[in-house]
Amino acid sequence: METTGIIKKVDEPSDWVHQLVVVMKKNGSLRICLDPRNLNKAIKRPHHPFPTFDEISALLSGAKFFCKLDAQSGFWMLRLDEPSSKLCTFQTAWGRYSFLRLPFGLNSSSEIFHSIIARTFQGISNVCSFQDDILVWG
Repeated sequence: METTGIIKKVDEPSDWVHQLVVVMKKNGSLRICLDPRNLNKAIKRPHHPFPTFDEISALLSGAKFFCKLDAQSGFWMLRLDEPSSKLCTFQTAWGRYSFLRLPFGLNSSSEIFHSIIARTFQGISNVCSFQDDILVWG
């Protein structure tokens, strides 16, 4: 993750230092997540409504062709600013690191990611996003 620019090693003191947790995905692979329980209590979550199943079903009415795109590791495509990066510092056996990209585990990560995906496809017909999936139909 360090070589791909997702995290960086830090030596300076930090007000926030979190642990990492490993979560199993539905497909059985593992996902590394920040465990920022205390930070999550202080975060003011942005409001970005997710479409409901009924809303998505109504959009798909009459469609014959479907394509589901998975924005795999999409959170890591979103760069954090310096103050946010410092808030996302974590401890490992190999030292202290900070996330440079949006980590899994923040309570606002889903809303931030989904709002950017929704803006990206705004105004384009037959495209809808939900979480990290993008649905295209015709």
